[in-house]
Amino acid sequence: MVIILVDINFLSNIKIIDLTKSLAGPIATMILGDLGADVIKIEPLEGDETRLWAPLVDGESVYFMSINRSKRSIALDLKTSEGKEIFYKLVEKADVVIENFRPDVPKRLGVDYESLKKINDKIIYCAIRGFGSDSVYKDKPAYDLLIQAMSGFMTTTGGENDPPVRASFALFDVFTGMMSVIAILTMLLRKSREGVGGYIEVSLYDTSIFSMSYIPMIYLMTGRRPGRYGHAHPSIVPYQAFRCSDNKWIAVAVTNDRFWNNLCEALDLKDLCQDPRFKTNPDRVRNRSELTPILEKKFLENTRDYWIKKLEEHDVPAAPVYEIDEVFKDPHVINSGLVISMSHKNLREIKQILLPVKFDERRPSPKYSPPVLGEHTIEILKELGYSEDKIRELFNRKIVR
Repeated sequence: MVIILVDINFLSNIKIIDLTKSLAGPIATMILGDLGADVIKIEPLEGDETRLWAPLVDGESVYFMSINRSKRSIALDLKTSEGKEIFYKLVEKADVVIENFRPDVPKRLGVDYESLKKINDKIIYCAIRGFGSDSVYKDKPAYDLLIQAMSGFMTTTGGENDPPVRASFALFDVFTGMMSVIAILTMLLRKSREGVGGYIEVSLYDTSIFSMSYIPMIYLMTGRRPGRYGHAHPSIVPYQAFRCSDNKWIAVAVTNDRFWNNLCEALDLKDLCQDPRFKTNPDRVRNRSELTPILEKKFLENTRDYWIKKLEEHDVPAAPVYEIDEVFKDPHVINSGLVISMSHKNLREIKQILLPVKFDERRPSPKYSPPVLGEHTIEILKELGYSEDKIRELFNRKIVR
């Protein structure tokens, strides 16, 4: 069978001006860049602060590398009139501007929606805010840790008597970035149909509560706080990880009574299936404190690989709990094309994790590796019509870098 692959640079005619830093904004613009948009990252002369976030490899931040490919970098002092003039020239030709400043900063810099709309009345402006411009917390810093705290997330994970537990990565920043992409693509669709731009505001705090889904809904519908079950589930039992004899862990997801019967057979615990305490999922949820120790003891009798094979033979959903290094030894990950190598101006070669999406059997390919600071400053200024003499003057006067 011959497969005809189509061009997947769907956004190749879209220009995006990226004023963001940290994570929510940069991951949004990276996704849009991977989809073909021309993303111009505006950095202060000293660079995006995440360029210094550890760990560093030969002076380059792994954190920065993870969220800034498929972009061109121009280092620009927006506090100068000449720097602002360059920015406005970019806005004239842009489709989207995205920023995640504190609410008072855009107007002070002259990069707010009302100012830019006068330059380009079809601009789509996406503001990522911690709490929203009309919030009582509008001036409060909104790092992901603070959002994890205020969303209730940190007291709904971990064990019942544990201190608050943070997710190991900034998950609500990532979710907010993805929500921003959805919103921007929606506005671009409207613009293609109606020829108008518009203003988007995405709140980290609102996104955190929305994305927790059934956890806050349990409270809203029942009036009860969801319990803290560590790696277990509030609504399904057993749906958790168990330690095995080799000190590795296996995750088991028994989401219906057929899987429960299969699990009992695989574990040679057939009597459990007939026990009225555990017959249905509501029974098992109600009596989890009695059931879980029985299963924990059983899984300690053999190794993780043994139980994976046994449970798969009996059609029980199960998976190994991987350490991060094990993830990249998994045959799916090895064969999926998810991880690629790219050339980089300073590091020669770097790894990148591609978008988890395929179009006509192809993943979108990054347009550029993560840029070094100001890597494309001269290129972008030339595109705007600046002469070499003028560019040299802007460098000498430290308007650009």
